[in-house]
Amino acid sequence: MGSAFGFAVFTVALRWGKSGEMLPSVFLSGLFGIIVTSGICLFLELSLVLSVRDGGIAMGMGVFQVGAGLILYTLGSRSLPAAELALLSLAEVLLGPLWVWLFIGETATLNTLTGGAVLLAAIAGNALSGKRRRPPPITSP
Repeated sequence: MGSAFGFAVFTVALRWGKSGEMLPSVFLSGLFGIIVTSGICLFLELSLVLSVRDGGIAMGMGVFQVGAGLILYTLGSRSLPAAELALLSLAEVLLGPLWVWLFIGETATLNTLTGGAVLLAAIAGNALSGKRRRPPPITSP
């Protein structure tokens, strides 16, 4: 719930500040994530020390999976409505079962495939409809 709430706040904040430079918000979100995660680890008395292998995996995910994705998401937020941004971000969830099937061999259940089909239909329907909110025409007083 915390992750979903944080991502929703991030999306709305991007749209709210679309006229300014929002890429520093990606950096700030990373710092905030470090602070929150460190606090949770200290509270639960978990070690903050990582093995070299785990550190490499974490760095790779941080740079490529999370960092690059958030940068592209932030750049796209300038021209897309918040609802459309959120819908497109669900493509990550849609592709999750595919990645675990390809790399781990895990099979998806019928419910997972049905949910993915509904989500794919929503994304495709939104993209194919071509409906974009147009700003109201400017009129002279």
